[in-house]
Amino acid sequence: MIRCYGIDGKFYCNGLEYEDFSCIEKIMKHNISELQGMPIQVMISLLDKYSKRLLISRELADIEGVAYLSLYLKKNNLIRLIKTSLGNLEYLDKFLQVEGGKLLKAQGRGITSHWIAGNVPTLSIYSSFHSLLCRNSNILRIPKEVIKDAIRLFSLLDDIEVEYDGRIYTGVSLLKNICLVYFDSDRMDLNNKMSLISDARVIWGGERAVKEILKLQRKTTCKDLVFGPKYSFAVFDKDAIESSKNNEYFEGLVKDIIAFDQRACSSPQVVFLEKSLCSLEEVGGRLAEAFERINKRAPLTDILEGVAVKIINKRGEYGLSIDKTLVCSKGLDYTILIDRDIKLEEPIGCRTIFLKEVNNVKDIVPLITPRIQCVGVAFENIEKLMEFSNMSTEKGVDRINRVGTMNIYDFPWDGSLVLNELVRWCSVNY
Repeated sequence: MIRCYGIDGKFYCNGLEYEDFSCIEKIMKHNISELQGMPIQVMISLLDKYSKRLLISRELADIEGVAYLSLYLKKNNLIRLIKTSLGNLEYLDKFLQVEGGKLLKAQGRGITSHWIAGNVPTLSIYSSFHSLLCRNSNILRIPKEVIKDAIRLFSLLDDIEVEYDGRIYTGVSLLKNICLVYFDSDRMDLNNKMSLISDARVIWGGERAVKEILKLQRKTTCKDLVFGPKYSFAVFDKDAIESSKNNEYFEGLVKDIIAFDQRACSSPQVVFLEKSLCSLEEVGGRLAEAFERINKRAPLTDILEGVAVKIINKRGEYGLSIDKTLVCSKGLDYTILIDRDIKLEEPIGCRTIFLKEVNNVKDIVPLITPRIQCVGVAFENIEKLMEFSNMSTEKGVDRINRVGTMNIYDFPWDGSLVLNELVRWCSVNY
């Protein structure tokens, strides 16, 4: 059974029941015409107004990541996103001459199906709004734990209006091209049916989930975008550690650590420190001070029992070891685990970070694979940063961000210009 929480511009807290996707597909195919007649400037203006509502909404303030989302959907950023991805906004509205008698236009693919992960509450917005800008209709399978937040986020678009060339356009036209569904992930029959009506599939999740979805039947013309499991870490060069700005760097790092309880792919799990005049233990102390300052403004309010057990076990391991040490709060507010074993550690979460020392930042490069999404950096030496960035991206890193901005999502996204993947480039030659 499919439980549908949003369809045809309306939302249902208890959900509507459908046996299969036939009725849903019919509604989505019908509603896509409302997108096809909407100028891209109108879509941008609607989302820009939506971003302003997100920023001032007290009702949504408890949803982590809303502030980042509001910045991402601002008009100037959306224009930059489209220009970076497609070259020109007008490709989405009409055929443009590119050379001689050749013209190009970016057409929507049709129905995009999204399998949404539950680690970031705002992920459904990012995923579907990219696709909306390309004039695709969207079906999102959303995990149970984020359904309520998804309904709250999407509903805010409902009564937004924009006047353009004497005509009124509303956010309802966008919402009519959003369908929120839930069904048990083990229902391979329903997963298959959702896959088979898709002209594009956007897949978010862990390795097992991604592999299972990729096995599903699909149209031969279907386009896949896969955002599978990723890992992120941070790197400080010696000059940054010894710099007068080191407190600023440590506070930025802590902000990256506490965001999304380290469940996001962009959350740092390990910090590699280039050997400097400051010992690892001194750096651990400074990082603890940064945690203490930020914890007063953003205290840890909830922790799963299983995560708490992992943290306590790790504290015991590091506290009893002769070649490891730790700095931590009295409670479970933060845990800094210090050793010199140069490797990527399994994530624990909830403000638990590993500190490790390397002789040179280049020593980290052999650890890098295409599984690394983001490297947070604190470098004072720009030439060294550029050399490290080139080596890291050659090995597979997608994003290198200043510490404090690791969780601010930008484009390209995981190495992809998403909009370019969600359109069909159509040509006319005469």
